[in-house]
Amino acid sequence: MSSRGSSVSSAFACLAGLALVGAGCKDLDPPPPAPFNIYVKVESDPGRPVSGAVVTRNSNTLATTGPDGRAMLTLHGAEGENTDVNLKCPDTFQSPTKPIAIKLTRFADPKKVPEYAVSCPPMVRHVVVAVKTENGPNLPVMYLNRMVTRTDASGTAHFLLEVAPGAQFVVSLDTSENPRLKPQAPSKPFAVGQSDEIVLWEQKFEEEKVRHYVPVPRRALPRALN
Repeated sequence: MSSRGSSVSSAFACLAGLALVGAGCKDLDPPPPAPFNIYVKVESDPGRPVSGAVVTRNSNTLATTGPDGRAMLTLHGAEGENTDVNLKCPDTFQSPTKPIAIKLTRFADPKKVPEYAVSCPPMVRHVVVAVKTENGPNLPVMYLNRMVTRTDASGTAHFLLEVAPGAQFVVSLDTSENPRLKPQAPSKPFAVGQSDEIVLWEQKFEEEKVRHYVPVPRRALPRALN
């Protein structure tokens, strides 16, 4: 074999050896880190899970909460890295206005998973209005210019409203059927908080007494005799 052919063969052998060495080194590289599992727990109020809330990142759906209000996220990245996800609550709840900042981390116990609590407050709150009157039986209870109930024989009544959090409303009592009650047509304003609640209105009435006119008999005057 010529010296040129020997040189070419040696070059090919060298390249083949380098390829084998490179492949062997690649096999020795550490495997990519396992993904991070993160729980997102969604509630409307403490102890009230929200089902059907959708967790997204970069417009891609990552998970949806189940009946227990939890969604398991599987995220890739490096330990300690921060990432933002967004939460879309069901239509009857308010979605967070800011992303959820999640830090990729693991617990020493592999059975434990980091959990992030998020609130989806309801669009409306349930308010029970209790009315208690003194001397006010069978009075129409008015809300938004319509009767919602009447006080019973003892002067009490209650009803349920659905009102937006932070809103204000007014309840009144219609006394037109009994004009002798004082005060006439009283009303009471209320403000709705950030939770379901029961509000009480106590109203005292006084009934104007009817004055009966008793005619005074006229004294007979003596008449002159003719």
